[in-house]
Amino acid sequence: MRSIFPMRKKIFSNYSILFLLAGNLYCIWYYADHPGDFASIVWIYWFQSVTIGLFNFIDLLTVKNYSSEDLKLNGESVTDNNKGCTAWFFLFHFGTFHLVYAVFLLVKFSILSVDKMIFLVAVAVFFMESIINFMRQKQIERTMTVNIGTMFILPYFRIIPMHLMILGPAFLGWKPSMIFLVLKMIADIISFLLYQHIYGKNKTIDNTE
Repeated sequence: MRSIFPMRKKIFSNYSILFLLAGNLYCIWYYADHPGDFASIVWIYWFQSVTIGLFNFIDLLTVKNYSSEDLKLNGESVTDNNKGCTAWFFLFHFGTFHLVYAVFLLVKFSILSVDKMIFLVAVAVFFMESIINFMRQKQIERTMTVNIGTMFILPYFRIIPMHLMILGPAFLGWKPSMIFLVLKMIADIISFLLYQHIYGKNKTIDNTE
């Protein structure tokens, strides 16, 4: 039981998680008050995904202490000379995925019906979460070597569970309901915690050399 309280304290002292929780609760509150406006929720979460990818792209571009044992470019290890290519390839891959995803969403959820004020507030909250998380990752990189291959794949690990929760019912013909928004929030937070856990499991830099 003692170990639970430090973990709980650590979670609730993490501002990224607090902003993430606030953004999800805000969307749940809005949908409870406007049950007919599911389009706004879907597009808010699409933008959240784009934001996650954008900050990961910047992280890949600016990472200094990294290992490349799990990632190859044309059969060669990633170095400072071709690290930029890795970041741009990620942006192309992630961006193409979300472009196709957006076209797919437009067929079912009109972007013209989105509540602009709700959208801007929710997007601002999720953007703040990404900024805080980015700053935390840069602090980790000062003392630890991060795996650039892991950095490349982790954003997908975060976004896929939450979108399966939110879009599964819609495209299976089920009526959207509050339970799926709650499941999305749970999937979002769990995948975020796993993201941070995996990101932090890297080799400590030996500063004595």
